[in-house]
Amino acid sequence: MKKVGFVAVTALYLALGLFTSCEKEQSSDVNQDKIYTDYEVFYDRNTDKSWVVAKFRFGGPTGTILELDSTAFVLFNNDTLAYNALFTGHFKEYAGRITTGTFTYTNVAGQVFQNSIPTGDTVAFPTTLNSLSKSSAQTISWVGSPLAANQAVGIFIGSWTWGQNALAYQDADGATNLVLGINQMAALALGSSTVYMDRQTEVSVSQGTSEGGKIRSKYRALNIVLQVVN
Repeated sequence: MKKVGFVAVTALYLALGLFTSCEKEQSSDVNQDKIYTDYEVFYDRNTDKSWVVAKFRFGGPTGTILELDSTAFVLFNNDTLAYNALFTGHFKEYAGRITTGTFTYTNVAGQVFQNSIPTGDTVAFPTTLNSLSKSSAQTISWVGSPLAANQAVGIFIGSWTWGQNALAYQDADGATNLVLGINQMAALALGSSTVYMDRQTEVSVSQGTSEGGKIRSKYRALNIVLQVVN
């Protein structure tokens, strides 16, 4: 689930429109102890913006999407987060990178849950990475510290043409690179491809309902454009 979740969140921030048709309910209509919480602060080095998102689902991480209503609300530090359909959650955009902060969620029963984002790390592509061969497996190292517990790095390569892209993921403690296998490389189109790389730190919430939840910080490196060759 961790790998799927990481890739899914990465895809969300590259193609938000995929999620606009999801069904949702009001949080006041469900059992408050069955609300699962998902918090994220996502910084994109390419835009120098941070997206703060708080998501609520009924019954677990894949349950029905909820919009807080009635007396329920969620804050990030002192800012109230409004519901945003594109993010299927409560959202606010900030200039610059946010490295610390606390989500405060109050449900309709008046219960308050506070969770601070974990400390995240930066990541970057090496300056020597300018081409990849599709005829063999490829190892991609990143510029940044080795992975610590609860951290992961993911890479997406492609032109966004269906079937002509590749995903790779690494969450092993101490890792400094990830590997794209021959089958992944073979799928890529020859020529220019844009490469995206995210690094996240994710932990379980310290305050939550019986359903629990996750909280993460994520950093997107500056994208690169490289050549895919034979």
